Amino acid sequence: MQPHKSFANIMDCRDLVQCAFSLNEFEIEVYKSAAAHGPIRADDLADRMGRDRSTVYRALQRLLTCGMVFRETRSLDKGGYYHVYMGISKAELRAKLERCVEDWTQRMREALDRFDDHM
Repeated sequence: MQPHKSFANIMDCRDLVQCAFSLNEFEIEVYKSAAAHGPIRADDLADRMGRDRSTVYRALQRLLTCGMVFRETRSLDKGGYYHVYMGISKAELRAKLERCVEDWTQRMREALDRFDDHM
């Protein structure tokens, strides 16, 4: 897996998502698969992607933390429960990214306003 993207390496929207949410390439692939095939169980997603369930589950946990996927609990007929995961829509992801960029831009402007005080 490649390391997280830095500000200097942003070339496209995929890079922007990686940088804004500190994700790697595989986590982006898990998001795209969950968005395309959800609601889906972690083990079914792992099978679909040809990856180990624990690896996909860790990626889903990171994606849950940054709000790119959400999880629903479903009940089994004979008792018990399981979780299914869904990726947020592209429109929702775009809105989250726009907020991140706006917040980052504001923080950078505030830092530049204090430039003379700190340099």
